[in-house]
Amino acid sequence: MKFKIFFFILFFSIASFITFSQETQDETFIIGNKIYKKGSNWFKIGQGMGYHFWLSQIEYNTTFAYSFKVKKVYFQIGYHVSSDVFLTKPTLQRLNDFYFTVGQRKETRYFNLAAFGGISYSYGGTLDHTEWKDGKLEKWYRGFSQPGIFGTIDLTFKPFYDIGTGISIYGSINKYYNIIGLQLHFYLSGAYKSTIE
Repeated sequence: MKFKIFFFILFFSIASFITFSQETQDETFIIGNKIYKKGSNWFKIGQGMGYHFWLSQIEYNTTFAYSFKVKKVYFQIGYHVSSDVFLTKPTLQRLNDFYFTVGQRKETRYFNLAAFGGISYSYGGTLDHTEWKDGKLEKWYRGFSQPGIFGTIDLTFKPFYDIGTGISIYGSINKYYNIIGLQLHFYLSGAYKSTIE
């Protein structure tokens, strides 16, 4: 029940952020001899740790996401994976999310704050139960494939206007696999337009 309350709070926080943080018109400006455009699309790669509520255990997570704007509304599409082992290792305990979210951002010279929430297609496997068999404790897993909800809040420090690194807080909820986590991410935007000769 506690994790459901958390996700409702996260959802309403994101909705409030979207409502009260509407951006003004995009600007083109100069830093040094380079021309940048505010409000540009960006790509994020994140890696971190998360907490699996039902199993009460820590897991590894990875996210690949692309954020873009249509008029004044930002969207993010992405892939998120969480597992008891690192991404490249085989395991039956894994959550995969393909997600599509809507959100908003607040961008300054050195910082980018963005919040997104929306739907996901979730699939994978999770521990169903354990039992003793022939003197050994065996684990039984349940496969799943279903809709879910995904949300993320990203804070990025940009030493260069279009390149940065930061922290992401995320949550994923579905019928069989609920997780919240923290990531370090790499940020690369399309803000750079040209150089003044």
